[in-house]
Amino acid sequence: MTSSSLKALAVTAGMTGLVLSVVAQGQSPPAFEVASIRRNLSGELNTRLNISGGRFTASNASLKTLIRNAYNILSFQLAGGPRWLDTDMYDVVATTDSGEKISPDQLKLLLQNLLAERFLLRSHWETRETLVYALVVIKGRPKLKESSGTREPGINTQKGAGKAQMNGVGEPISILASNLGNQLGRIVLDKTGLQGVYDWMIEWDPEPTADSTRPSLFTALQEQLGLRLEAERGPMETLVIDSVERPAEN
Repeated sequence: MTSSSLKALAVTAGMTGLVLSVVAQGQSPPAFEVASIRRNLSGELNTRLNISGGRFTASNASLKTLIRNAYNILSFQLAGGPRWLDTDMYDVVATTDSGEKISPDQLKLLLQNLLAERFLLRSHWETRETLVYALVVIKGRPKLKESSGTREPGINTQKGAGKAQMNGVGEPISILASNLGNQLGRIVLDKTGLQGVYDWMIEWDPEPTADSTRPSLFTALQEQLGLRLEAERGPMETLVIDSVERPAEN
């Protein structure tokens, strides 16, 4: 999953407002000039998304992956839809008429339009009450390093047998919260009150046992970053699929 995809929770509301603004002004939403969509039957495990100038390509991507990138949401924020949402894989090549580099915000609107036109996707937003985690600072100073700003911002997560590692550079705590939500399958709200951007590195065992040499994610957060997750109930914006169809290939 791309870094921009993992910044979902911080921008979903803003993007929704942008779409409504376009509609209210009577403007046509941004659209790709040309788009090719074909089934990928290779059986590959990896999905690749790429932007080069005014060209967007997706290789071996499920419709769920395309929807998540179009609406900046995590998997558990999507409800409804047919089973093939996860199993049908597609290759997409789409270009704009200007050829100028597509920004992350532009890509979301372009993908939303593409999904509506080619997959006939119809959906609506619901705010649902659910169990969430609040990310808070343990009494005392957090073990976070303020970023110097000399390195390219970004976040990288790697997982293997008995070990997972998350490295953040020059990112706000809201991005850490979003990535923790992706790991835990639950919304994580940033209630630290920490401003600015930080560098961090955290290691844990994704499936801890009595023989593990690394802590659970919950313990790692406390020991390595001075932060704690507290369970509570809170709102979660959920995109509900009303209807969708397989696209005609071209």
